[in-house]
Amino acid sequence: MIPVPRKKEVGAMRIGVIVFITAFILSACAHLDINNNINALKAIQPGDAQETVFETLGPPDFRNDISDQRFVAFYQTKAGDLSGGRVTKEMCTPIAFENGRVVTVGGDLAERWIHEEKERIRQAAIAESEQQQAEMAEAEAQRAMAVRQEKIKALENEVKPVPVSNAALNLKLYRQLLALDPDNSRYQKKVAVYEDRLAKQKKADQERAIRSAKAKQRQAWERAREGRNKKLRQYTGNGIAEMAVHDMGNGTLYVWVKNVSKQIITTHPDHFTLMDSENNKVRCAISDSLDSVLEPGNISHGKMEYQQEIEPKELIFQNRESGRISKSFQ
Repeated sequence: MIPVPRKKEVGAMRIGVIVFITAFILSACAHLDINNNINALKAIQPGDAQETVFETLGPPDFRNDISDQRFVAFYQTKAGDLSGGRVTKEMCTPIAFENGRVVTVGGDLAERWIHEEKERIRQAAIAESEQQQAEMAEAEAQRAMAVRQEKIKALENEVKPVPVSNAALNLKLYRQLLALDPDNSRYQKKVAVYEDRLAKQKKADQERAIRSAKAKQRQAWERAREGRNKKLRQYTGNGIAEMAVHDMGNGTLYVWVKNVSKQIITTHPDHFTLMDSENNKVRCAISDSLDSVLEPGNISHGKMEYQQEIEPKELIFQNRESGRISKSFQ
């Protein structure tokens, strides 16, 4: 016997059939609309009126309004799934409109137009701000002019009783006047005169201060000479040659170089370099007695003379046989 379906089973089957038929019909309608859109879009060209496009295609599936004159309309030209999901931008072809006319079909100008609109708004705001600032600046300039004239009058009254010998105060006041009236030739000349006078005064003061500082420094250097010589007179070197120095004062050194090796070494005035406190080489007159050929254990010695205001920092003896040795004055 063939089993007879129950009433509930029959009802469920009917509902399923209805749902399938409905989905099929909707899918067919959707595909029909998509095909219509595709065919209609082929006939649309840049320059077509917005009204004509809307009459042909109907309202867009959605649109992106950029400004009063620009928007992008989207029409579905691709099918989605069969579940009746919403239309997305990826399923559509864009049509860009500007001033009621088609600009392009298939190109989404929204991003570029949004950027241009933001830039237009920004430029408009800048222009408006600049106009406001210009108006405010004009008003401020008028107020500043009146204030400047009052300041000039007050400074003129202040500088009149100042004696010529007071270059610093005269320069200060005339600089203020020149700042208020840069094209005033009298102020320009006064500033130049007092700048020159004050510069000469400052230079003279600086030279006196430098001479005084150098004199004090020299006195301290001379006072420390005895203690310095205790260290300088001790032979130090590198195992081949050793050197000792005595600071005689007034720009004179006495130098000894000893051969402490088992080989012959030479000394020559060119082998000596004296450096000052600023690491500059010092020109010296070196005794010919320092031009020697030294047997092991022998000593070469002689004077080195230089400008007495120089403070030595280091004396270096260096040649091919002996290598490099030095004495520090610090």
